[in-house]
Amino acid sequence: MNADVLLLLPIIVPLVCAGLILPIFRKRSVAIAWLALLAVVVSAAAFLLVAGGPAVQFAIPWMELFRLEFSLTGWKAFLLFFVFAFQLMTAVYCLGAIRRVAKPLLFLAFVLVAFAAACGVILTDNLLFLLIAWEVFLVALYAVIHSSGDGAEGVAMKALVIGGSSDFLMILGLMLYFAVSGGMAMDAHLPVAQSTASFLSFLLLFLGAGAKAGMFPFHTWIPDAAEVMPAAGFAALPASLEKVLGIYFLFIVSYQMFALNEAARIVMYAFGLITVFVSIVPALVEENLRKVLALTAISPVGFMVAGLATSEVAGMAGALLYMLTHATYKSCMFFAVGQFEEHAGGARLSSLQGIARLLPLSGLGFLLAFTAAVSLPPTGGFIAKDLIFEGVVERGHYLVFLALWIGAILNMAVFCKVIAVLWGRGEDRPVPAAATLTAPVLVLGIGAVLTGWIFTLAAPVFGAVLPVEHAGWIAAVWHLSPLTVASYSIYLFGALLFFAARARAAEPAATFASLRQSPVLGRTLELARQKKFDGYEIGVKVVNWIAELVFRRFERLIDEVADWIIRTGRAFSGALLSAPHDGTYSTYLGWVIVGLAIVAALIFV
Repeated sequence: MNADVLLLLPIIVPLVCAGLILPIFRKRSVAIAWLALLAVVVSAAAFLLVAGGPAVQFAIPWMELFRLEFSLTGWKAFLLFFVFAFQLMTAVYCLGAIRRVAKPLLFLAFVLVAFAAACGVILTDNLLFLLIAWEVFLVALYAVIHSSGDGAEGVAMKALVIGGSSDFLMILGLMLYFAVSGGMAMDAHLPVAQSTASFLSFLLLFLGAGAKAGMFPFHTWIPDAAEVMPAAGFAALPASLEKVLGIYFLFIVSYQMFALNEAARIVMYAFGLITVFVSIVPALVEENLRKVLALTAISPVGFMVAGLATSEVAGMAGALLYMLTHATYKSCMFFAVGQFEEHAGGARLSSLQGIARLLPLSGLGFLLAFTAAVSLPPTGGFIAKDLIFEGVVERGHYLVFLALWIGAILNMAVFCKVIAVLWGRGEDRPVPAAATLTAPVLVLGIGAVLTGWIFTLAAPVFGAVLPVEHAGWIAAVWHLSPLTVASYSIYLFGALLFFAARARAAEPAATFASLRQSPVLGRTLELARQKKFDGYEIGVKVVNWIAELVFRRFERLIDEVADWIIRTGRAFSGALLSAPHDGTYSTYLGWVIVGLAIVAALIFV
């Protein structure tokens, strides 16, 4: 089997398994979980066979209209290594957790479809095929959310509408890009400042790619989905694959497709910083652990967007490294939460007090992931955040650096609260847990700690996509500088902020609850809780208002006009039409003869 065919197997095998094989065993949930794992293993084997050889690139002509182009470079192989790791851990976790899913066939089938779509997005060099795979992923996301049961339908629709709206913006942006650049290549380096059309194309594509990653204002479905989705589903899609795809394409947009100017950077900074704070501040007072993790899955997107906005090697590399680190530790955390809430009977922080003591292995995995979540050395989170800071400072945007620094402090405070709850006072008698549920947590937790070492070894890979000066550029992060001091101060100030708030709370879960009493911030948080700032909810209300206006004003008016016409017609025509109908046979016979004469005249004359 040649390399071209092997390269397509990660796309083909999951799709065939999802569409043709899993339905045969639809009544046996454990069987379809094993088949899903087998599909991932076969795909991974094909990928490893190709990745072990030279770079692959080929094209398939399609109906003489365009060519489907695919390639596997060192950089793409590095990305796919993480994608396969996430999916493999998801498949293993599902062996023990699939019985908790309301619709297991729908869930596993579309997790595989999403996996295939993610591989297609990364492997293709054709923007049109990328767009097709992008939309397939959106449909898969809708189905996976819907598989959670009856209460998930509204959230699934919300994700579909928001995702579809942002994808529509991206399609418009691609149409402009094709027209301005004159082709479908991903490496046109089109100057954003060249024309209004170029800037508009960039803006639309930026919004579309950012929305996939969870950027403001397209992020509001994520906390809702975290509450209803199976833990494995959220870990597989919103926490990992969606972040990878969104930031990956945003990197292509901001570095390969376009050459940014200062106006484009300001736009990216604005969206990035807003994303950080609209998610991390509510996370301080959130009482549901699933929503806390969802909100802290949104705020890092702001850091990544800011890093890409710098157009500096350090900033862009930091964004890409943060993307992979975040996907690793967040998947680990959601796998752990799936076990925590099963034993505690829910995901409220107050009910999870000391739960890590009952499930020490999963608690350990969560703790390891915590080190990457707060960017402690030697994790990849530390390297990534330090590089983002360096890129922002090199560009001279000190206010942006200050805002990101404050956001990182708040992130530290949030996770200190979570750890205080999970490892707080509680029962110390461990309870047994299935190996299929514990292993993915430990593997990803260890992986999150080792990301710094992995990135250092893989430093040459980034030379293929970024103009790095030397192979040891990542190792250069490990030196003392003002930025390093600023990074370490995050831990100090974040911990101090937590302990100051904890001293005023009766229990760890109530830390920062006093913020709800703030005259300004408390009122804002309450309005946010009521979804007063949710663009989707606002849009639904506007649509309902317009529909009601049309029904009450225009449709009723049309009915009234129609009724008036009918009444008027009856009044004028009633007497005229009634007169000829006198009830006598001779009159009706006369009308028949007249009618026949008229018809004959029309036919023969």
